[in-house]
Amino acid sequence: MRFFERHDWVVSTLSPVHVGCGEDYEPTNYVVDQQGVLHLIDPLAMLRAGGEPLRRSLETALAADDPVDQMRRLHEALRQHARVLIPEARVRVPLAAGVLAHYRRTQDRRHDFNRNGIERTAYTGPRQTPYIPGSSLKGSMRTAWLAHVGKDADPLTSEVRENIQSFNAMIEEVELAHGRRTWRLKSGFTRQQYEGLRKDIEKALKACAGRFEPDWLGGGFEADPLRALKIGDAMPSDEEVEREVRFCINRSRTGRKTQAQQSNLYTRLEYILEHQPAAFSLGVRLHDLTAVAGRRTDKGKLATPMRDKLIAWDALVSACNNFYLPRLQDDLRVLRRLKPDSAWLAATQKVLDAGLHEDLGTGRALLLRVGKHTGADNNTVQGRQIRVMLNETECEERDEDGRARRVRLWVYDDAPRTSWYCADDLDSPADLAPHGWIVLSTPERAWLQAMPGHARRSQRRQAREREAALAAQKAEQERLQAEAEAAKAARLAAMSDNQRQIEAFIEACRARVEQLRGGRDRPHTTYHEKAKQLAKAALEGSDWTPEERRAAAEAIAEWLPKVVQVDMKEERKRLKLSQLRGEA
Repeated sequence: MRFFERHDWVVSTLSPVHVGCGEDYEPTNYVVDQQGVLHLIDPLAMLRAGGEPLRRSLETALAADDPVDQMRRLHEALRQHARVLIPEARVRVPLAAGVLAHYRRTQDRRHDFNRNGIERTAYTGPRQTPYIPGSSLKGSMRTAWLAHVGKDADPLTSEVRENIQSFNAMIEEVELAHGRRTWRLKSGFTRQQYEGLRKDIEKALKACAGRFEPDWLGGGFEADPLRALKIGDAMPSDEEVEREVRFCINRSRTGRKTQAQQSNLYTRLEYILEHQPAAFSLGVRLHDLTAVAGRRTDKGKLATPMRDKLIAWDALVSACNNFYLPRLQDDLRVLRRLKPDSAWLAATQKVLDAGLHEDLGTGRALLLRVGKHTGADNNTVQGRQIRVMLNETECEERDEDGRARRVRLWVYDDAPRTSWYCADDLDSPADLAPHGWIVLSTPERAWLQAMPGHARRSQRRQAREREAALAAQKAEQERLQAEAEAAKAARLAAMSDNQRQIEAFIEACRARVEQLRGGRDRPHTTYHEKAKQLAKAALEGSDWTPEERRAAAEAIAEWLPKVVQVDMKEERKRLKLSQLRGEA
């Protein structure tokens, strides 16, 4: 009997992914090198590597009165000691070209240094490699399953929908000078009425959410069929999961300038990069609760899911693809309008055409959207109503000083009117990419090779193989050299002092020949003198054997003309080489 079914899948990224972890890269614990790589350094390692010079620099920085100025000076102190700090880095993350340029522009007092923090993506292990938590994956699947089981139901009551309609009717869009448009509160409505109805709607929406989910799934926590679904964390298959710091910017889905864009609002996030095939692996288990379905406690409360609410794996895959694929296609349509030349768009369409679209239709792949800035419509069921921020405006009410009060305007709608995009630059991004699109599949799918990350990974693998081959070659050379040196040392140890003197002369001459590269020294210079000294020692030494004298003569005859410009006929006479050989 099978108690559960297990699926071992790989996770590939279609678009940049950022899953927040509540931590930032703070400018007081990182430095950026000339190539635009951020190096995160542990404070203790920082002080150990920087020593007393860094301590003095940090103390000087902390003497500043303004807290922001303190932070700026601390970061500048780290930059000045970057050479000794970078080798101590725990994490290295590249900055996109536009982020690097912006970072370099914002280091002086004219700019808000507080915005130099960078939100980190979730990480794991000693190398702090990015990963995707299983809770993010399950949450994405849960949304899709809720949409599936509630496709014929309305998540809101008629009263809430009437209130939303009345709320939206309180505002109107007007055209200002130069073609600018804005929203304002209609005449006759007060700020108090508007805010009061908004609060009532928010309270009602929360109550509806608390009701429709248990109703659609068949009960509370104990009866929730998703309890049977166990999803592990998506752990990195390659420790070199590609990541980069980029901007997160807001754009209208219709092409109009958003409030965030007008105010130049942005954040800097660490992203897991797009189009990385099989970058992560995970295990999924779906327990079979058929045998215990519908059980109740002694008080009659459901303790397990009802049989008709149980989840089948194929049905869950289908629900996810039916929910997310239209939303991905909508993202592609919007991006074609906003950025027709988008490289991300072209690459994603190529992957879909290479077989991913077909696999999503047949259930051989599973599409999800996870992480931050994925859009409210991807995180709730159809018809749930999304609160969309419009703009702040003046209303007819006045304060005690006679000034018009201001009110923040919202509208409730089925879909968001803006989206957050990943971009390499603030003003003129080369590309825009939506957040969080990933695909689960088995590792042999052909479309994985159509992802640009496949070629990049192959290049990295080939580079590692070349490095490994060079390292092995170097190790072999070092081994041979060590063996040669050991043999030489053994040979020298077995020699007499006179033989070692001859060997030293030969080695010195051999090294000099390599230096001269075909040239020769003038007579009566260093190596000529070495030959004279060797010949004299061999002739006059009482402890030299006939064999040692012959060896000295042979060494001088062979090597002296290679090193020094001499007439060997004369040198043989002058150095008495015949006598050394025992010929005289």
